[in-house]
Amino acid sequence: MDTVKITRTAEQTAREIDVKMPEKVFFSKDPDNYVVKNDFYINITGDISDVQEAAAAEHSDGERMSTRICAAKGETYPTIYIKGFEQLFDEGGHGHDQIDGFFKMFHVNGNKDWEISYGKFRDTEEHCAVITTAALSLKPNFTVGFQLSDKCAFTKVLEDTSPIALDVFIDDFDSLFDGVSSRIRYTLSLQRGYAVYIDRLGAYMTSDPDTAVTAVHKGDTCNISWRIEQNEKASAFLYDENGSVVKNLPPHPVKIDRDRRFTLVAYNDFCSVQQSVTVYRTLWDKAGIELKGLPKTDKEGRFKIYQSNAERYFLYIHPKLYVSEDCAAWEVYAENTEAASGYTFYSSAFSENKFCVCYLDNSKVTYCEMDWNSKKWSGQVIDRDGLTGVYALLSDPETTRIALTSKEGMSIYELKGKAPINGQYIGVPSDTELASADVLADGRRSYVALSCTNGRVYFYDLDDDFKNNIFECPMTPDDNLWLVRSNAVYILLNGCVFEVNDREKFMDMHYFPEFTKGTRPAIGDVDGIEIRGFFWKKEGPESWKYKF
Repeated sequence: MDTVKITRTAEQTAREIDVKMPEKVFFSKDPDNYVVKNDFYINITGDISDVQEAAAAEHSDGERMSTRICAAKGETYPTIYIKGFEQLFDEGGHGHDQIDGFFKMFHVNGNKDWEISYGKFRDTEEHCAVITTAALSLKPNFTVGFQLSDKCAFTKVLEDTSPIALDVFIDDFDSLFDGVSSRIRYTLSLQRGYAVYIDRLGAYMTSDPDTAVTAVHKGDTCNISWRIEQNEKASAFLYDENGSVVKNLPPHPVKIDRDRRFTLVAYNDFCSVQQSVTVYRTLWDKAGIELKGLPKTDKEGRFKIYQSNAERYFLYIHPKLYVSEDCAAWEVYAENTEAASGYTFYSSAFSENKFCVCYLDNSKVTYCEMDWNSKKWSGQVIDRDGLTGVYALLSDPETTRIALTSKEGMSIYELKGKAPINGQYIGVPSDTELASADVLADGRRSYVALSCTNGRVYFYDLDDDFKNNIFECPMTPDDNLWLVRSNAVYILLNGCVFEVNDREKFMDMHYFPEFTKGTRPAIGDVDGIEIRGFFWKKEGPESWKYKF
């Protein structure tokens, strides 16, 4: 059979196997403070279908096939070398390690016969990218892609932002395809430049323009403000949630009567970046009072503010019960002499007849009760393993009930003497676990709320055949949960508020003020018209009110 010969120009040959990369890469003028990450890929394509007829003819004489078998046995591997990546990284003492790590982040899409590494050029032993295939054969039209496992931050500080050249050498593909040159060489141009930075974007109150806030009281006004750094030629536009441009220079005053989302797009001659901020409307607002006399809370306790008929306020912080006439200045009312010395959890309960505290450690429950007349405490210990929390229910003046929680649910018992009796059990669904819980005695009625890891809160009315409501909620960032009776019964989570009489009512998202890690807020009803919260910060406790 005659051999078919095809003649090609150098330009046509170079296009038959092509290497593509991003046209631009971005750098930081200040990499210590601003990191710019690039999406980087290397795509290799072959388009040599016009020589397959010739290849089939040549295969018939056996000689060319012998060459291919040698290639498959590893004597020759089709390889692509790319020189010049060093221009993207610092040339200091760690430059080689940076570029070596850069190529180790790549993974191949599709054909596992391809691999990429930082190696040496066959001709000169110069360091370069080495892309190799050990495939026995390739389809005439083939594609292979290398993508970074993560975005890459190029670290070089540019003295010159002009494009750089990457030299590409395509070797030995003629061992797999007839009519392809033994070496194809060309140059890729890679533009590089400094990125624009959004140094600051957030919502700021006019009273404190340096502190960003995530939530603003419903109807109040805040400023959406921003700052562009590192490029004096950069410009920016602020868009609202409808995609409309609302401002090109800060600040942008806006009334927060609903949750609002704004997106800032900043750009220079080389690239653009964008960042969004969400401002939540909330019913929480600062109470405008200074708290005095309260120690810092810990993470293990569940803290509630109680109001008596005599209009005094009580709050238990281990191991003392505090009292206040105005919910601002607090003093010690009684110290719990029966408090456990070690504990992993504790909670308090209040009624006009008694005040009690329940402590939990790894193997026992300690129940402490105070006599209102003498301010003396009594206590008893109940052995019990595997619990996560313990609460007291004081809805019946003659009977104390305690609720014991585990990851599987809650058990509620009457406490007679030293033995829990007449147990009732509320289990959580089998596909989830209990994350946090709380109980509420409202007169002679009793309620339970269980927050689970499936993003649901289960609310039960224990005096109405365990009638329940189920609330869908986002995954909260902590295990804070309170049941509070104000003008209605509310479930408060670290992130949202529910009114339990309206299972569809989802009142607030991200409502909590900031508080110090390792502390826990204190929450309670004040005068039946508002919910009050104490939040500990580095500067001390702050009082906030939930205004309906």
